[in-house]
Amino acid sequence: MSLVTLQDVTKFYGRQDVLNKVSLQVKAGDRIGLIGPNGAGKTTLLKIILGLTAPDSGQVHKAKGLRLGYLPQDILSFSGKTVLKLVMDTVEEVRAVERELQEIASELKNLAAKESPDKAALAALTNRQSHLLDLFETLGGYQLKAQAEKILKGLGFSESDFDRPIEELSGGWIMRAALARLLLAEPDLLLLDEPTNHLDMDSLLWLEDYLKTSPSALLLISHDRTFLNNLAHRVMEIDRAEVVAYTGNYDQYCKEKEKRLAIQTAAYANQQERIKQIERFIERNRVRKSSARQVQSRIKALEKMERIEAPVL
Repeated sequence: MSLVTLQDVTKFYGRQDVLNKVSLQVKAGDRIGLIGPNGAGKTTLLKIILGLTAPDSGQVHKAKGLRLGYLPQDILSFSGKTVLKLVMDTVEEVRAVERELQEIASELKNLAAKESPDKAALAALTNRQSHLLDLFETLGGYQLKAQAEKILKGLGFSESDFDRPIEELSGGWIMRAALARLLLAEPDLLLLDEPTNHLDMDSLLWLEDYLKTSPSALLLISHDRTFLNNLAHRVMEIDRAEVVAYTGNYDQYCKEKEKRLAIQTAAYANQQERIKQIERFIERNRVRKSSARQVQSRIKALEKMERIEAPVL
């Protein structure tokens, strides 16, 4: 099943092409490593998929009802929530039930404090509370909390951190909480931009194992070669504004790219030699009337020749 398809997508800033007629497809179950030098357009590509940036030309097709999860490289800021509530906020239906349960608990407390509580109101609130508790269980609310706590612990949080206000955390720990929030939500496609930057080795290894079994498709930007090797089934490299796709992990990409470069280098050298031969013939015979037709023919051949780009080694 195709989740996202890009067709001839182009994006430029000023006169510089960041992406030039890029076509690619992300399918359910994909594990894709997105690589390229800094400034190549990796984050721009993610933002185009998310709809945060519009392409200058081309089309972006997304599956109906597609749920996307994005972890940017920038430090995020949240406020007014504890760590655990921030993580669980992403599952809105469960959170709505939980909020109403908190409101009912407060109303029941106020009613109980009165000398003559309204029995009908008390019964109605109690019945509603019972219904919401059943609904909370049906929606997996109790398991969800346990799963949220498991993810937080995997990313290095202790139980004492769960009720800490998010504002007390450093930028790196806020990023970890934001990552936990995404993992709990299990979107159809996870877009991760350098997710390991703020992780220690234990958390990094835990995240790697978690992502291996996650039902979400993955489009990952990372400079961590080992991380890419253990997760990516495909590699997409942004090279001079174009996306080149490779099958396999990062090591397999390196081997395949080396082969492609060798072929391109040989083809480029052969073409350059052919161009020099033609140019020498033109130079030697330019003033000879008997060779005028041949000279013109070779000049046109040079003009029509599709030039092979010099490989970037």
